[in-house]
Amino acid sequence: MKSFSPAPCLAVALVSLLVSACATTEATTKAGTLATYAEPDQRMVTHPVAKGQTLYRIARAYGLTVEELMDANRIDDPRELKAGELLYVPGARERKTVAEFDAPEPEPAARPVVSNPEPEKKQPRLVRVGKGSGALQWPLRGVLYARFGKKGKEPHDGVDLAAPAGQPVKVAAPGTVLFAGDQKGYGLIVIVEHDGGLITLYAHNRDLRVKTGQKVREGQVVATVGDSGRTSGPHLHFEVRKDGVPVDPLDFLGPVPPA
Repeated sequence: MKSFSPAPCLAVALVSLLVSACATTEATTKAGTLATYAEPDQRMVTHPVAKGQTLYRIARAYGLTVEELMDANRIDDPRELKAGELLYVPGARERKTVAEFDAPEPEPAARPVVSNPEPEKKQPRLVRVGKGSGALQWPLRGVLYARFGKKGKEPHDGVDLAAPAGQPVKVAAPGTVLFAGDQKGYGLIVIVEHDGGLITLYAHNRDLRVKTGQKVREGQVVATVGDSGRTSGPHLHFEVRKDGVPVDPLDFLGPVPPA
């Protein structure tokens, strides 16, 4: 593989196989490495919460437990469910009708707080959608169908938001475009550096609206939703890195943008 100057070198450094020519550059240190990930299957079922519906009745309709539905949507307290919210229903093939009064409903309870959990059994901290630090803004309003972590045995270093092709993708915070172009597997991507050691990545775009080295302002459109690269349909793959290390975007994203 050929050697590149620092800016293009960053893009190459973000793929799973690093080339030695880029390994020592400052840009590589900033962004870290972008692991190859298994693209999540975009076939999914979401359930719009209607007035009067509860997690218990919704879970019952889909043959799930309340805990499974809470985990899939990172809900800490089922009593906070509101009409109009869109829930992801894991394992469902079609949308179900939720019975209004089908059986006595147990009193909902928030997750118990363990004062001194054993280290080996400690569960990952859950962050409810829209309850992050707010350091970054959502790049678009879409359906969150794949979260940060792993897909099977493969790492998934970001979140996936399903949205119509052509929908504008906005930068999560002001910054400087480190790279804008095509990357194997990720298609057309934009990588932006922000203050505080944060870097954001926007992948699988249909087209790009910025260039490498360009300054971007808050809320500026940097791309449009597409299905370039290795993907099963139009969506945005969004990553956040802190000092070059992949972190959960939901820890940094504030309130979900209005419809």
